[in-house]
This record gives sequence, C-alpha cells and structure tokens, in this order.
Amino acid sequence: MAKKKNKKLGKVNPLLYKCIYPVFKRKYIKKYNITFDKEIVKDIKGPAVVVATHTCDMDHILSALTLYPIRPTYIVSEHFIRNRSTAKLIKLMHVITKKMFTPDVSTIKNILRAKKENAVIVIFPEGRLSCYGRTLPVTDGTAELIKKLGVDLYAWKAEGAYCAFPKWREKGEDRIGKIHASVKRLLTAEEVAKTDVAEIKAITENAIRHDDEVAMQGVEFKCETMANGVDKILFKCPKCLQEGGITAEGNRIRCTCGLDAELDTFYRLHGAPFNSVNEWFAWQQDSIDVETESLKTTARLGCCGADGFMDEHAGEGEVYMDKDVFKLAGVVHGEPIEFSVKSEKISAFPITPGEHFDIYHNGNLIYVYPTPDSRTSVKWVCYLDKLMENKKK
Repeated sequence: MAKKKNKKLGKVNPLLYKCIYPVFKRKYIKKYNITFDKEIVKDIKGPAVVVATHTCDMDHILSALTLYPIRPTYIVSEHFIRNRSTAKLIKLMHVITKKMFTPDVSTIKNILRAKKENAVIVIFPEGRLSCYGRTLPVTDGTAELIKKLGVDLYAWKAEGAYCAFPKWREKGEDRIGKIHASVKRLLTAEEVAKTDVAEIKAITENAIRHDDEVAMQGVEFKCETMANGVDKILFKCPKCLQEGGITAEGNRIRCTCGLDAELDTFYRLHGAPFNSVNEWFAWQQDSIDVETESLKTTARLGCCGADGFMDEHAGEGEVYMDKDVFKLAGVVHGEPIEFSVKSEKISAFPITPGEHFDIYHNGNLIYVYPTPDSRTSVKWVCYLDKLMENKKK
C-alpha cells in the first residue's frame, strides 16, 4: 500500500491575518504604548528560527505584531490545545504543540516539516513562561535543535512586557506604561553550520537574557492596584523569615508579623529590604536548602478527560518531593494513580501562579493544585529550579 502523505502544517490564512493585524496593532499601540524595531523583518526569509524571550502571556501577540507581515509558526505548550477556550484559535494559527519538559518526538518531526515548508519558526527557548520579571535558562536540546535545522537564527525581545503584564497579576489588571519590541539577527545559516552547539547555546542565552525591572527602570506603569496578585509568587517574609503569612492588596504587601511594604508604579518597593519584586523572589528561591528540605502537600489533580480537554477536578492525591525523588499518589477519574520519578529528570515545573504547577506522567498532562493554599505551588517551582541550578554548578 502507498504511504499516506503527511498533511502540510501550513500557515494562518493570509486574509484572516491581514484583517486581524490592524485591530491588534491599533489596540496595543494606543493602550499599551508599544513601539517596534523591525527594520530587519523585511529581510527575514523562511526557513528561519526566531528565539524569543518569554516574560508575559502576551508574547505571542507582541512578537506576531513585530514580525508582521510574516506569518510565523509558533511552538506552543500543549496546555492551549487542552483548553476549550483556546483550542479553536490554536488550530486556526497552525501552531506546533509541545509537551513541556518531557520527550516529545512528534514536536521535532513537526518542526522539521515546518522547515521544509519554509516557515519562520518562533521558539521560546526557556520552555515556559517566567513567573517573575527575569528570563529563565535555555532548555536542554534547544541549541542542538538550532544546529540541526541549520537556518538563519534571529532573536526577538519585548522590553516592558513583563511590567505591563506580569504573570501574577489579577485578570484584567494590566499596567499602562511602555513596551519596546525588537528583532535582530544572531547568525546566518552559514554561521550556524560553522558554530558548535556550546557556542550556539551561549549566543542564544545571551540574546534572551533579560530583567524587565532593570530594563524599564524609571518608566512608570500606571495601575491603582500594583501589588494585587504578587502574593502568588512571594511566599517568604524577609522580616520574620516565615512562609504563608504574605498577603497583597492594592499597592501594599503585608505579612502577619507586621511587615508593610508598598509597590509603586515604577516597580520600586518601599518598606522592604529589597528594591524590587524580582530581588525578593530571587532571595526566597536562593534561601531554599534543597539538601535538607523536602516538600509535601495534599492536592486536587487536573487531567484531560475523554474529550481531550482538561478536567480541573479529575481527582485528588498526595505529592512529595526532595532532592532525589518526586512522588504522586492518588485517584484520577476514579482510577488509582501512583508514580515516582527522579527530581532532576523533571527539569522544571510550568506554573499558573496561585493555582497549579504541572507535570507529565506517561505522556499525560497533570495539573497539581496544592491544598489548602494553592499559592504554595510557586515554592515547588522554586525548589526544583534551585535544585537544577545546583546540579549545573
């Protein structure tokens, strides 16, 4: 029998893209004061790869506006295709979905198909969205993939994107300031061919390395409730050194011990021993001793149902992690589930701050909602990040 030909990945409908672009451009320029440095875009021809910083959940829109009229092919998390509200849009955009921090051969195959179709492929090489305003390390295998593709390599960055849309913000509470998006070339295809993997990784990491609070120092981001939601990522008090007592409301960040700090519209902290949220977050992660500490929680579990969409109330269980092992035991969709894996094999936890962190088991996406306080999910992220940082030293 003749082999069935692979269906083309394709690109978003050009007419649809042309109609949507001016609507989004008008909104973001008028409301969020976005400017673009995109002179080089006219010279970008597929196949090509664009590595992009990922500091806010609007990065796909911001990068698409920067790269227009190119219709890029995005590599996005499987989360979007498992969400009823985003699944249809994802299909319209002809993206490549990826299982995060777990082997996914189908993603590599689709990327190679995209190259054959002369696509401009956008990769967020951190592998997940940072929950604070600093970029994360480039995931293992990214440089090897760039080397294998052997095409022109570009970098995209949006300064001010995190400050306008921090991942921890409450829904609808964006900050109005300035955003500057830019794209530049890192290496030509010929240069990629001559450059070893280690140097490609270094070039990529340097291109996306970014601290948005530092880059936007002195720029005001207007919002009457600047601190709302920041207690989703700040879990340790620098005054009493205890965890679980931090709350945030309006412009204030408070602890039960009496700490009372203010986050102003320039992202400066007052009344705390840190100048910024980023510094506070980095301090609390650095203070974790992964050699002696372990984590344990009861949890609500989310998992995809028979319809392929995420069921956020699929079950419940207990979760444990130390420097050696991660364990989960419970019930999902009425069936027992139990597994353990070496902690370092997980690499990283994607997170929705204040709600859940995510892990894969046998190729299945699982949401872990710590109970009784789902805000503690961020400590699991910090613990694993600290562990992986120590492993690389």
